[in-house]
Amino acid sequence: PNIIFLEIDSVSLSYSERFFPQTWSLLQKHKILTEQGGSSCPTGWCAGVFNKTSVVGQSSIVNQLAALSGCLDYKDTSEELNHYSRNGQWSHCPAGGKNSLGMDEGAVVKRDHWIFDVAKSLGYITLFGEEFCYEDSPYVVQTQSAFGLDNADLTLDKLFCDLARDWIKVKGKVNSQVKTWSVEYDSREVPDTCFDGKSRGEIGLEYVSQMWDAYDSSPKFAFLNALAAHDYSLDAAHSSLGAENYDRTVYNFLNKMMSRDDARDTYIVLRSDHGLQGGPYPIDYSTQIEHMHPWTAIIAPANHQILSLETFSSNQNRLTTGFDMYHSIRYLMSPSLVKGNDKQNSLLFDSGIPPWSHNLFQQMIPPNRNCRDAKIPKKFCPCIDERDDVAPSFYVGHSEQGQKFSLPVPNYDWRRTRFVANKLPGILVPRIAQSKYDVSFNKYVLRPRCNATIGSYMDEGMLEDSWQLINNITSLYPESDVSGGIFLYPRQMILLTYLVQRQIIAFMAENILTSDTPFRICETGFGSGHSAALFLSSAPNIEVVTFDRFDRPYQSASFTALQGYFGKRLKRVFGNSCSTVKAFDRTCHFVHGSSLCKTDNIDLIHKSGAGVTLTSTAMESLHDESVYFGKTAQWTSLVQKRCIEEITCFEEEERTLDASLYLARGKKQQISHKFCFAVSTGTCMTGSKQRPVPKTWNKSHFCPNWIVPVNATQ
Repeated sequence: PNIIFLEIDSVSLSYSERFFPQTWSLLQKHKILTEQGGSSCPTGWCAGVFNKTSVVGQSSIVNQLAALSGCLDYKDTSEELNHYSRNGQWSHCPAGGKNSLGMDEGAVVKRDHWIFDVAKSLGYITLFGEEFCYEDSPYVVQTQSAFGLDNADLTLDKLFCDLARDWIKVKGKVNSQVKTWSVEYDSREVPDTCFDGKSRGEIGLEYVSQMWDAYDSSPKFAFLNALAAHDYSLDAAHSSLGAENYDRTVYNFLNKMMSRDDARDTYIVLRSDHGLQGGPYPIDYSTQIEHMHPWTAIIAPANHQILSLETFSSNQNRLTTGFDMYHSIRYLMSPSLVKGNDKQNSLLFDSGIPPWSHNLFQQMIPPNRNCRDAKIPKKFCPCIDERDDVAPSFYVGHSEQGQKFSLPVPNYDWRRTRFVANKLPGILVPRIAQSKYDVSFNKYVLRPRCNATIGSYMDEGMLEDSWQLINNITSLYPESDVSGGIFLYPRQMILLTYLVQRQIIAFMAENILTSDTPFRICETGFGSGHSAALFLSSAPNIEVVTFDRFDRPYQSASFTALQGYFGKRLKRVFGNSCSTVKAFDRTCHFVHGSSLCKTDNIDLIHKSGAGVTLTSTAMESLHDESVYFGKTAQWTSLVQKRCIEEITCFEEEERTLDASLYLARGKKQQISHKFCFAVSTGTCMTGSKQRPVPKTWNKSHFCPNWIVPVNATQ
């Protein structure tokens, strides 16, 4: 199909709603209707507005690079990339894919990345348009990346460069330092300059219209970057007038193009690279927020053979980026390998498509997609649980460079469900606050006898509150498997709390911990967060580092809620724990293995010094082949290598397991699971050795009725 890509610079989603009312009326007229029977487009056009589009960087260059090439402006060692340089500017592009379009020998760059090279190779007539003279400009992707426009069939550069040079002559600035790319034709009184009765916006769109007339039998790709809203002057009224003028121009253009005879084979993209970011506007906090949410809309012909309407409609409310736009355009351009009646066919030329991107027309974006997966840097991430700070601060006098002050960490009270005001140092507040890890226990922790309860060791209200938060979140995902179940094992809960508190006392007595250092518990398998909440409720100086893929839809929300409740004492490491634990560069003071990885207990012991307690998930049998004492199980291996000692195992009381729980696998049943504790000998610890601590427990500390014998060498 033909593709028209209109980029309207510096327009956020909210800004477009304020100053592009006519264009929005057209999008609403053709919006996708969703009913119980499915989705439909009764007007013959399907207009999708992508409400959760995010920038992947601050400037136009980075965001255009993503949308027009699928490439990064930085090296990412986690991805397989090709690295290209042109005039000292580097671009780092996906190297995967089965079939390549070949190498441009002159530029020494594969034709699989820059969308104009791809389009040219696939037989498209191409147009690249900017509404100014961009030669030598330091602010455009075509001069500040590894890609150029040598293969573009049509450009507007010569036209606007001639106009810029004429303006310099007329204004008597020939010998001045004025650059052709910096020429501004309009003024506060006239927000959009006319050339022979036409505005800059009309001239660019007229070129696109004439291109469609001249090449009626060839596939066409036109990219036009409009500057109507790219006005960072001190006069706010001036800026918005230019946008409103262009709104009328775009509205008329879209109506004209959508009424053509060949319109049913044309896709139209309306997109911005970012919101306003210059001049006085970023002083307004809302402008900084809007900067991260650019306007993105696509108008597609209904019933087009390569459009999956249900998918296209659902993706409107999913996290998207310019990388996804690039992937989608590549899908429109490239011939497909059709397999029977399968619409989900594969592209013939798929080399260079980012593996972290999604096709908006055919691939359903996961609802739990996060910024890390989408290659959105933390400082631009719209997902608050992934940000280092809540409030962006870029471009306010360039304060992000060498910022000399730090914003207070937001303090959210989950019991009262509201933010609590941060107190700044003053007369009534001590200037030196007590360390968050400064804690003192009684030298004696009650031994867990047969009648012990969890209330003997912690504030049960805190634990209940945190677990209620988790339940509130997981209840929103009834179709998702909810993993984790420490709440099923009251004996294990009591013993874990006891062991943690005993270990803290020993560490502080040996000066391994101070008031400024946390007691670090490393756990694999976050699940829903119940065990993390249990550990954090056990003592105020505990830091929990949890290793998990966080690929279930409720997990990130649960993590955010618990971090809001317990603060930064809860940390996470994304990824497969079979590899992330090995790469973890800190020492663990207490370890709990509870993931599906078949080496996590072993890897945790490698991070643990002598005297550290190893615990693991409760199992139906202690002779399973994964965790405990089967012939090839992890604890068997640890015993054989003398990595652990003092092994003590316990049995829970029999109880009913509800069929809705992940462990039940859809079947209500009676369970009586078992679990074990052990002490690290320190001999298997890798890296820098930790000073050993005295053993803090033995079998005599526990209720004998709970203990079960086990042959650990079996």
